[in-house]
Amino acid sequence: MNARLPFTPPGRPLDGQELQKLAAAVAGKEEVWTDLLEHPTDDRGYAEVFLDEHVGVWVLEWTDDGHDTGYHDHDRSAGAVHVARGAIRHEHLRLGERPIGDRVPAGEGFCFDETFIHRMRREPGAGPTVTIHAYSPPLERTGQYGELEDGLLHRVPTGSEEHLSPKGRQGTPSTSSRREGGESGS
Repeated sequence: MNARLPFTPPGRPLDGQELQKLAAAVAGKEEVWTDLLEHPTDDRGYAEVFLDEHVGVWVLEWTDDGHDTGYHDHDRSAGAVHVARGAIRHEHLRLGERPIGDRVPAGEGFCFDETFIHRMRREPGAGPTVTIHAYSPPLERTGQYGELEDGLLHRVPTGSEEHLSPKGRQGTPSTSSRREGGESGS
C-alpha cells in the first residue's frame, strides 16, 4: 500500500456513499495526486491514484472550458466524484426536456450507482479544475450517449481506457442548477 494514501484499501466493494467519502479524503490530501498532474491543454489529463480488485481512484485535470465528458454511464461500477479545485457542471439527461445541471464547486461532490447516466464539463470560467473519481468495482467499461445522424439516442460501448468525450449531439446544455432554479438537489 502507498503510505501516502488517506485510506486503507477496503478489501471489498464499496457503495456510492463510501466512495464519496474516499474521494473526498483523497482530494483533501493533495500530495497524493499533485505530482501526477501533467497540465494538459487539449484534452483532460488523468492519472491513476490507486487500483485494486475492489476500488479504482483517479485524478482528472480540466484546463479548458471546452472539456466535456458527454453523457455516459459506468457500466457495472458505482462511483463518486469530488472537486478538489475549480468547479464542474454536472448534468443529468432528461428525455424530452432540458437537462438538469448543478455547479459543483471545490469541496463538494456527488455519488452514483451503476444505473446512472450523466455528463460533466468544466464550469465556464472556473479556471483550472481538478476532480477525484472513485469507482467500485474498478471501471472497466463505459457507455457513451449521443444523438447520431438518424436522430435517435445511441449508446456507444467503450473501454475504460478511452477518453470520454461527446458522442453525437448532446442536446441543450443546462445553464442553471436545480438549486439555483428552485428544484431540489440530488
